[in-house]
Amino acid sequence: MSTAGYITRRFAGTGTDAAAISAFLTELVETDPRNVLPEGDNPPIWEPPVVGIAAASDPMFETLKQPGVVGPIHVDPADWLPGARSVVSFFLPFSRQVKKSYDKHSHLPSLEWVSGRLNGEVFVNVTRRALARYLQAQGGRAVVPNLELRYKAVDLIPMWSERHVAFIAGVGTFGLHAGLLTEKGAAGRIGSVVTDLDLTPTQRPYSGVYEYCPWVTDGTCGACIARCPVGAIHEHGKDHRICLTNGRDNIRPAYAAWGYHSCGHCQNNLPCTNGIPPGNGRTARPWSRRNGWPSGSGSRSSGPAGMPSGIPPSGFPGA
Repeated sequence: MSTAGYITRRFAGTGTDAAAISAFLTELVETDPRNVLPEGDNPPIWEPPVVGIAAASDPMFETLKQPGVVGPIHVDPADWLPGARSVVSFFLPFSRQVKKSYDKHSHLPSLEWVSGRLNGEVFVNVTRRALARYLQAQGGRAVVPNLELRYKAVDLIPMWSERHVAFIAGVGTFGLHAGLLTEKGAAGRIGSVVTDLDLTPTQRPYSGVYEYCPWVTDGTCGACIARCPVGAIHEHGKDHRICLTNGRDNIRPAYAAWGYHSCGHCQNNLPCTNGIPPGNGRTARPWSRRNGWPSGSGSRSSGPAGMPSGIPPSGFPGA
């Protein structure tokens, strides 16, 4: 009897391009019984992902070490896996049922949302590990940075930022609310795996760090500013420390019986919730240091010349 596990037996040799990886993760999301909320009628938490691939040698990884981007704490793919050649990133969008449950008139998130944020993260880790095993089944080595014992964050700044890695891998760009905007929206979670397989990088369909955000490209929208119940989002960006007070002071007490505490106002009931919002200026500004990056986790809210970290200086009040 073969001692190989299910993934090796079922998927060995099936392919290493983004389409093959996406097909594997889609099957996982759609068939794994762990992808359900424990409450109610057990609706699914996640829908099929957006997948992108970056070369481990992409010079943008070095850029992430700069202060005001993520910072010197951020490490290269090869620091996680010697001989690393590629990084696979995925964005899992919340299911229609979870997003539909979010009442736009309530100052609190729905039970389905707060449950999905906590219990859904368990399945994100399932997905990370499954993707690593899939890549191993294709003949490579693979490491999940965020699940390594030495992974850490200092003052909320991580040594491996899933959002920034996703940008490099072509999964999406940043929004004013500091979240990732993808073809399947902003309401979701991100994971990544480093491998020594030489995979074909995804051609980034954008050049600007904020290219999918109409507030930054056009000066339009800004809907997430009004959506934030504690004023953490403003015309220059997001203050994550203020954001955290909402979970601590308002949501955690409301959901104390469940132990849930995560907000999602800046991901739900917005033009970017389910896809890339309309905008006219997305391709007008190629990436440069002047365009800026969001900070690694958002513990810092100020950047050069007093500007919030991550917002391009040109064309904005306070520039």
